[in-house]
Amino acid sequence: MNPLRPRADKAIQQFSFVDALVAGLFDGAFDAATVASHGSLGVGCGDALDGELVLIDGELFVCRADGVTPAEPDAAIPFAEVARFEPTFSRALSGPISEAQFEALVDGLVPSHNLFYAIRVDGEFASVTVREAVKQQRPFRGLAEAVGDQHEATVEGTTGTLLGFKGPDVFQGLSVADYHLHYITADRRFGGHSMDFELTSGTLTIEAYANFTLRLPQTESYLGAELDDMNADEAIRAAESQ
Repeated sequence: MNPLRPRADKAIQQFSFVDALVAGLFDGAFDAATVASHGSLGVGCGDALDGELVLIDGELFVCRADGVTPAEPDAAIPFAEVARFEPTFSRALSGPISEAQFEALVDGLVPSHNLFYAIRVDGEFASVTVREAVKQQRPFRGLAEAVGDQHEATVEGTTGTLLGFKGPDVFQGLSVADYHLHYITADRRFGGHSMDFELTSGTLTIEAYANFTLRLPQTESYLGAELDDMNADEAIRAAESQ
């Protein structure tokens, strides 16, 4: 049996959806303790886009330009995607491996591009470039415009963990199509949304999922938003690549 076939009892748990961020719905709707209780690995963003989230080994961290801090249990979160990560596949990697080469490698390993996969790489990196979203002020702009304020930083000769998800293209707007990866150093001092990297060596682990559970926000801004007839693919891809 292919080790990357999904188990029937496993699911991705998502809090809100990406199109809501595209529309500028950045109000925190879920508390950090609840998000962390639903997974051991995940990604997300802070209230009002204040930083990037990394859920690793059940601990939730907020990555900002001035460093990384544990998320307060009552911190409000507008979006997160998490999973109870129990990898069924592992492979040692030896570089140098660029981001494009890494994605091609994973593409060649998975049995289908129409499932969700949680991905984790623990290793040594020649370099990692991340972005940390900057807290937005009301009235909120859309995501593609808001990430123009982001802070970008590159760290070289770093040891840490790259983690996140590969999602089906058909879920673009609910989730992020293809790869959505964040990085955090082993000392938990630096991290953010991965923009580029070069892997020196490490261990890749993967788990597949055929189930996807979505929790909708109940904030006033979300309940009153006009979200019909959105075609946000271009805006999402622009925000992810900036």
